[in-house]
Amino acid sequence: MKRRAELAEHFDVHHPGLADSFRFSTSSDLDIVGNAVKAQGLAAYETPTVDILIELSRTDPGLFIDVGANTGLYALAVTAADPAVHAVAFEPLESVRELLRHNVELNPELAARITIEPLGLSNETGAFTFYETINDQGFVSTSSSLDMTHIQAVGGEHVERTIPTITLDDFAQTLGDQTISLMKIDVEGHEHAVISGGRGVLATHRPILTVEVLGNSERGPMEDLLARDNYFAFAMAPGELRQRDRLWFFDDAWNHLLVPAEKVGHISALCRTLGLRLDVS
Repeated sequence: MKRRAELAEHFDVHHPGLADSFRFSTSSDLDIVGNAVKAQGLAAYETPTVDILIELSRTDPGLFIDVGANTGLYALAVTAADPAVHAVAFEPLESVRELLRHNVELNPELAARITIEPLGLSNETGAFTFYETINDQGFVSTSSSLDMTHIQAVGGEHVERTIPTITLDDFAQTLGDQTISLMKIDVEGHEHAVISGGRGVLATHRPILTVEVLGNSERGPMEDLLARDNYFAFAMAPGELRQRDRLWFFDDAWNHLLVPAEKVGHISALCRTLGLRLDVS
């Protein structure tokens, strides 16, 4: 019975941009990400972020860094999009990382191209307090963070844990001649610290980034990236991209696309391919 239940919670994820489908799990209905994708499909999850990352990985395949990988949806989607893509998935919370590992193992043809790192990315390499949010229904946490300000804004119960952290600049020293072409940073209010700890990498590798911008986010280091490293910001809203000269919080567009100037030309083509309106204000 247990084996039958495990099989029942696994499902195939399809998307027109994928080279092939991949398997994912609802983690016994406790993963709200898995539940949402199973019920509504991959393209409907955080639209249009998934579509954009899949398309970008196909047009500029290389190394994808998934910061705050959670249970692995984005790492799996991007590696399933193009066989030339490799992914590094950072997930510091052990209980969530085990679910991530399980989802990767469901896809042996992709697993060889996905490296799981049990670390948090931050602006310092060391060991720091991580705040795991607890909900009364037992769902997999999607709001845990290294940022106490974010935890206070979320409210509710949390557990303090100590996790190892590394800066993106320090981690990049292990990559040899690999070039980071694409990054997703979704770390619940700690995005600014990831950017601060990776300024060397961002200046040399020049990846396209997606970052989550919440209402109480510290945006200084990200706006410095726009000004000093010549990046452009696009809020990703359903059906459109909104180009702005600063990082604005939108109720319907938490995720932003940060694009180095030399790659901005890709955005018009991206919009045409995905049928997105480009709002330049």
